[in-house]
Amino acid sequence: MSRQHLLGTLCGLGLTAVAAASDGVHHAGDEAFFFEALPVVLTVSRLPQPLQDTPGAVTVIDAEQIAATGYRDLARLLRLVPGMQVGQERGNDQWVTYHGLGSDYPNQMQVLIDGRSVYSPYYFGGADWGALPIAIEDIERIEVVRGSDSAAYGSNAFLGVVNIITRHTAAEAGSSAHVNLGSNGIADAGGRLVMQDGPLGLRLSVHRQHDHGMPGTHDGRDIRVLNLRGDLRLGEHDELTLSAGLSEGERDMGYPDVLFDSSGTRTARHLDRSLHLRWRHSPGPDEEWSLAYYHNRERTRDEWFVDSSRNIDAITDPAARAYLLDAKRIPVNNNRNSRRDNLELQHRFRASDSMQVLWGAEWRRDWLDAPFLFYGKSAQSQHEWRLFTNLEWRLAPAWLLNAGAMAERIDEDRVRLAPRLFLNWQAGGTQTWRAGWSRAWRQPTLFEREADVRIVHKGEVLNYRFRPNPDIKPQRIDAFEIGFLDVLQDGAGLFDLRIFHERIQDLVLRSAVTQTDPLSVDGLPVANPPVVQQVLGSSRWQNHPHEVQLNGLEYQLRFRPWTDGELIFNHTLIHVSSGERAVRDSVAPYTAGLTWLQRFGAWQGSLSVLRMGPIEAGSGYVQGFRYQVPAYTTLDLSVARSLRVGNTPVELRLSGINLLGRHQELVHRPLQFARGDRPATEVGRQIHLSLRASF
Repeated sequence: MSRQHLLGTLCGLGLTAVAAASDGVHHAGDEAFFFEALPVVLTVSRLPQPLQDTPGAVTVIDAEQIAATGYRDLARLLRLVPGMQVGQERGNDQWVTYHGLGSDYPNQMQVLIDGRSVYSPYYFGGADWGALPIAIEDIERIEVVRGSDSAAYGSNAFLGVVNIITRHTAAEAGSSAHVNLGSNGIADAGGRLVMQDGPLGLRLSVHRQHDHGMPGTHDGRDIRVLNLRGDLRLGEHDELTLSAGLSEGERDMGYPDVLFDSSGTRTARHLDRSLHLRWRHSPGPDEEWSLAYYHNRERTRDEWFVDSSRNIDAITDPAARAYLLDAKRIPVNNNRNSRRDNLELQHRFRASDSMQVLWGAEWRRDWLDAPFLFYGKSAQSQHEWRLFTNLEWRLAPAWLLNAGAMAERIDEDRVRLAPRLFLNWQAGGTQTWRAGWSRAWRQPTLFEREADVRIVHKGEVLNYRFRPNPDIKPQRIDAFEIGFLDVLQDGAGLFDLRIFHERIQDLVLRSAVTQTDPLSVDGLPVANPPVVQQVLGSSRWQNHPHEVQLNGLEYQLRFRPWTDGELIFNHTLIHVSSGERAVRDSVAPYTAGLTWLQRFGAWQGSLSVLRMGPIEAGSGYVQGFRYQVPAYTTLDLSVARSLRVGNTPVELRLSGINLLGRHQELVHRPLQFARGDRPATEVGRQIHLSLRASF
C-alpha cells in the first residue's frame, strides 16, 4: 500500500470515528450543558475563548493530568499532545518540535511561561527544556496551539505555541513539600510556601532536580530553581503581578569516543534569571488593558579542551597522524551571555454584542555575547517591533469569524505581515467545524545568520565548523486547516480532529558547504585544509531552494468509559513532499499515544503507551553522514496512594518511565559516526518514588 493510499485510508477512518463519536448526541437545546466541560483558553488569539470558538486546534494539559503522570521533566508531557515530536539524546535535555523539521536546537515553536517568551538567544533560538525556570507543581495548565500562531505571537510561533500558565495565588490553598528518590541517582526535593494577606498573595517555590542521567552517558545534572510570584489587588479594577525566577545548575556534556574529540566531555554551568511585571486594568467584565515588561538574563559557562589525537585509529596517513598528535589540549571557550528586554501593551474590549476586539504593540531587544559562536566579533544584538490585532465576530448564532494579523519588523528586514482568517460553524449543540488559513514568517536567529565557529590551533584553523550566511532569508509558511470538535454524549468526552496542508518556502536548513564554495579564512583561500576539516567539513544555515509541503491529520479522543476513569488517545499522520531526503526524514511520519487515567478511592494511577515513527534528528554534524533513528515504543506508569499522617495529607507515588527498556530516540552524529550501526545513545528505564505532603 502506498503512503498516499495509507494516508487516505486513515483519513477516512478518522472521519468515520468522528461520525461514530457524534452519533446520538444532544443538539442545540443542550448546547450550554455540553460546552460547560470545555475549558476557556487564552493563548490562540489572546482573547479568552472556549475551545469551540478558537481559530485553530488547542490541546490543554491540566494540573490533574500533569500530577497523574508523575513526570519529572516538563517536556515529556508534550508527548501526550497530537503532532508533537519529542525525544532525548541525553538525559539532561529534551528535543521538542511540532511536526518535526527540528534542527540541533528546534526553534520553530514559541514557548511561553505566563506569556513571557523563554525561547533563548543563547540557546541557538530554541528553548532550553532541560533548565526551564519553573517548578511543575506551580503549573495550572499547559495550552498547546497546534498550528501556526504568528498572527498573535510573531516570528517564533511559526509552527505552534506552548504556553505554560502558572496558578494565580488567589487560587492557592496551603503549602507543600516533596521528595523524589530513584534509579540513576534520582534525588529531587522541593517545597512551596503560599501566603495570603488581604489583597496580596505570595508564593515562593524552590526545587532541586538531580540525577546521573542515562546509563553509559556523561549526562548527569543538578538543577536548582527558585520562583517568586506575587499578586496584588490595587482596587476594584486593577491588579499588579510580579514573577521572578532563578535557575542555576550543572549539566554533564560531551562524549569521550568522538573522532578528533570534537565533543569533549565537560560540565557546563548555567545561571538564568528573569523578572516579569504585569499591570491589568479591567474597567468592566468585557474590557481589559494590560501593560507588561520582562527581563531575561542567561549565562552559561562551557569550557573544555579538544585533543584531536583521540580516536584516530582510522587515520593511516603518517603526516596526518603526526599533525593530529600535535593538536592536543586546544582550549574551547563556549561561554555565552544573553539578555532580553520586552515591553508589551495590550487592549481587549467588546465592540458590540457580537464582536470582541484585541490590539497591542510589542518591543523587544535581544543581546548575545558568545565569542566561540561569532569568531572575532563583538556581542550581537537584535531589535524587534510588533503591532497585532485579533477580532472575534459572531456573524450568526451558528457562525463565528476570527480574523487577526501581526505586522512585525526585525532589525533591518522589511515589515512582514502575518495574517490569519478562520470561520467556525457550530453545527448543532455539540459540534464545531472550523476552516482557516494563516501565513507566518520565521526570522533567522542571530546564530543562523552570523554563526562563525572555528577551532584554532597555533594560528591555523583546525576545523571551521560553522560559516556565516548574512544573506539568509526568513522562511514562510502558508497553512490551511480543516478541524472538527465534538463533545460526546452526556459530556463523556471530547473528539478533536485537525486536517492540515502546510506549504513552507525558504526553509532554513543546516547544509554542507560544497566544493564550489571552498574553505577560506578571513577572505584568504586555504589550499590544503587540515585532516580534521577534510573529515568533519563545514556547514552553514541556508534556505532550501524548493517548497516543502506537510500534509496530514491528527486527532485526539478523550472519553470516560467508566466511573473515575478516562482514556486519551492521540494519533498523527504526516506526509512530507520535498525533493531532498534529509527534509523528508526530519519528520516522523506518525506518532501515537494512549493514556489511561484512573482513580480507585484513595488510589490514583496513569498508564501511557507512546509510539514514535522513524526520524533523522539529533545534533552535531559530519559531512556526508546520515542516520535515521528507528521507530520505538515507550511505556510509562505511575501509581499513587493518598493518606493522612495525623492532620497532614500525604501522597505516596511510584513512577516508571521507559519501562519497555533501552532504545534510541535521537542521534549525536559525530558519536554515531564512530559507533557505526550500533545505537550511540539509548534511553533507559527510570523508576522513582515520590512523597508529597500538603500543609
